[in-house]
Amino acid sequence: MSMSSHNPFAALKFRYHILSAFVLINVAVLGIYIVLGYRQWLPWSLNDQLWIPLQFIATFGLLCITLWLCGRRAGLELTRVFGPAPNFSVPYGLLLTLSILIFSLSSFLLVFYPISLLAPEFVTERLTEQILAVETAFPNLYRYLMLFVVVIFAPLAEEFVFRGILLQRWAVRWSLPVGIISSSLLFGLLHINNPVGLTMFGLIMALLYVRTRSLWVPIIAHGFNNLISVAPELLVTTPQSYALEDLQKSWWIGLVGLIISLPTLVIFIRRTWPRHHEKPPYFT
Repeated sequence: MSMSSHNPFAALKFRYHILSAFVLINVAVLGIYIVLGYRQWLPWSLNDQLWIPLQFIATFGLLCITLWLCGRRAGLELTRVFGPAPNFSVPYGLLLTLSILIFSLSSFLLVFYPISLLAPEFVTERLTEQILAVETAFPNLYRYLMLFVVVIFAPLAEEFVFRGILLQRWAVRWSLPVGIISSSLLFGLLHINNPVGLTMFGLIMALLYVRTRSLWVPIIAHGFNNLISVAPELLVTTPQSYALEDLQKSWWIGLVGLIISLPTLVIFIRRTWPRHHEKPPYFT
């Protein structure tokens, strides 16, 4: 099927259906939460950390629903966005996931080392952040919600938005390579804790989608990557934070990590990189 004969992505505009919708939904969710807090209809305080997973679920959930409804009016078929069942080599997938993790950690060390010399307080905040172990009035509820977000909801929602919709929207407007690069850069920039590592992560997820034509493959890889990332907090009762001095002493490990991880990633990118006029997965 040609892109011109049936192209719902031409009707989905980034600045209207994604950017504007994301901002408006965020403002609406925050406003409702504040009203509920001041009315004392919440069983926790307004600044409780439980807000973090709730806000993510509400915002991205509503954004996905908005994109689905707007896309359906334009003829978008979800079954074609998600594609067939996963069909990818599990050992190779594990190797890619491990390489991405090593690259992300290595790029974090190399990027934040010079920043730590100029803004140590900022880097210290990044190093002491915990995903699961935070102070909240409902620690068990927070932990289960955050695990659900990190391992299941975020991979599903983010892959749908960034790879299923945004990559293909920009591929239709410009080309598939531009869609891959642009969506990956935006994905990385929105993760300020590790923009370089997450840009590479977004790039690999995009190419997995292009190679397999199945959105389920990057969704599963994304979830598995996140599970490994939070594994130390799951396995250790009192996880130790990484001190600023540790980062400044071990920055060189980042170079070793790049040497180990880059060959696998570069080979995969070179073998999978699409031609300029290649169609995005939806139209194949």
